[in-house]
Amino acid sequence: MSSNDEIRLSQLIQTFGPGSIVDLPDASVMIMGLDSWPIAFGNQSMRQISEPRLVKYLTKLLSNTEDGSSWLKEGVTLSLFEPPLNGDTTLGRTPPKVPAVKYPRWEVVTDQADTSKQELRRFRSGDKPKAKKGQVISPVRWVAACSKGHIDDIDWRYFVHRGGSCQQTMYMQDRGAAGDPQYITVLCDCGASRQLSELFTENALGSCKGYRPWIEGYEATSCPETQRPMTRGAINNYYSQVLKLIALPAGQNDVERRVSEYLPAFEEVQTEQEVLGPVKFGLAPIKKAFEGLDGSVVWAALQKIRNEQADALSQDVENPKVEEFSILASGKKTIGENKLSARLHAETLDDDEWRDDTLADTSFIKSLVKVHRLCEVSCLYGFTRIEPAPSPFDEVQEDITLEVQGQSLADKVSWLPAMEQFGEGLFFNFDIALIRDKVKSLGAGNSLEDLKGRYDEWYQRDVIRRKPFPGYEYVFVHSLSHLLIEQISLDAGYPSTALSERIYALQSDGSSKTTKLGLLLYAAGGGSQGTLGGLLEQAKNIPLTIKRGIARNTVCGNDPICTSGSKSLTSDIDMINGAACHGCLFTAETSCERRNTLLDRQSLLKILGN
Repeated sequence: MSSNDEIRLSQLIQTFGPGSIVDLPDASVMIMGLDSWPIAFGNQSMRQISEPRLVKYLTKLLSNTEDGSSWLKEGVTLSLFEPPLNGDTTLGRTPPKVPAVKYPRWEVVTDQADTSKQELRRFRSGDKPKAKKGQVISPVRWVAACSKGHIDDIDWRYFVHRGGSCQQTMYMQDRGAAGDPQYITVLCDCGASRQLSELFTENALGSCKGYRPWIEGYEATSCPETQRPMTRGAINNYYSQVLKLIALPAGQNDVERRVSEYLPAFEEVQTEQEVLGPVKFGLAPIKKAFEGLDGSVVWAALQKIRNEQADALSQDVENPKVEEFSILASGKKTIGENKLSARLHAETLDDDEWRDDTLADTSFIKSLVKVHRLCEVSCLYGFTRIEPAPSPFDEVQEDITLEVQGQSLADKVSWLPAMEQFGEGLFFNFDIALIRDKVKSLGAGNSLEDLKGRYDEWYQRDVIRRKPFPGYEYVFVHSLSHLLIEQISLDAGYPSTALSERIYALQSDGSSKTTKLGLLLYAAGGGSQGTLGGLLEQAKNIPLTIKRGIARNTVCGNDPICTSGSKSLTSDIDMINGAACHGCLFTAETSCERRNTLLDRQSLLKILGN
């Protein structure tokens, strides 16, 4: 990318990571793998993020891939780094740029005098644009991909000549007005031609060649999958695999927090005397941060942090949600410290501070917690194409199955891109026994049973990649979460895209059923200040919010199709949803853990007493 091309940090983590295609104003590029990023060549200007819980989980996860191999580089401890940002870094250096290459390599040349016929040609590295006056060069719209995550240019000469190797000039001729493939013909000066719509017939592109163009110097490997044509900007061209967790109270003092922030500067430090190097003679921001501190104090803090990280990595892996739930649902009046530097500070409310049974029945909520300050850490570790892989945290067990599916961000991973976002939230601890009783009261043949039947049918189509039905309680909490997100956005003035959900549906003590059920609704953004308290103020209004949400969702603008149409539709989104659509429970996919699936408005309203 040129120095003028920019994307947001959240986009790089969640949408446009290595292996993705980014449409820029005048080009189309692919973000290169982590092997090509400046940090791989010793440029340490990117800020390291210290989150041992996430590192531990990712280390276990990436050691057990779908094909049985490890994505991790041998002998290297996995690290998390924040991608380069505009402006000076914490170490006082100019940030490096994110590497990208032109992709796809085929391009079309449009003559403004005749836009219906476009020359089709291949771009080669080092070539300069050869457009004449009145011509426009743009990347071709289609690429080839497979469900294993590989991607390749479509071999247009092979396609047009049905396996031939003619090298004459080729064209695309569009006889329509909307770019529909059935009206586009691919032509060659030799006389060969083929309708573009034939590209979408079964096995038109043959077997996948195993290409991974985002990895520099990659070698193609055999792949058993069949290539499929895809629009280069299609949503299913890149599904990022992101793990998120809520940082827990670290219990660090001021010196330890400073050492954690500048940890990369101490990477080579092995003795107390060597601490003086970065502290006394390092870059200006480091010298200022440790000004006036004795070397022995800094050395002690560094040793403690290293020991804690080693201990965390040696422990058995556990779903991070388990520890988060235990702390947030502990019932303690104060959780964490009330400091600006704290990564978690929360307050369990007394019932008289928020309950009002005259407005809505909230008996199914055991307790409500105001999370005054939280830190969400997100890490990109891989991606899939065609269909999203389930998150490992979709599992409800405490001891989760570790198996990563998809493609790696590098040939061998030694570090991963991550980011921290600070904000606030509301945590709901639910009475799962009461919710289970309310579900039973719906009777036989209810909408939840219908949803489970369709979900089980969908699951049986691919039991390897898909997860079993998570339970009626999960559907209820997930539907309630979306009702609250949309209603809070109306009442508090937040855009719904600013709010996110984190659902805790956990098993314990060898139980085959969900025994712990919670929901965290939060708003988090870049910068150290997070949000400004608007979400917290809604805590005392939760009964009114539920009442208004019920009234707003009693009738959907798409009824009766919303409540009954899913029975006659067969797409994936309909198979794994009840009464839910963009007119009622759907919210921004970035806010939802399940990409707007496993929702049902009918059962939600009945359980809430409507």
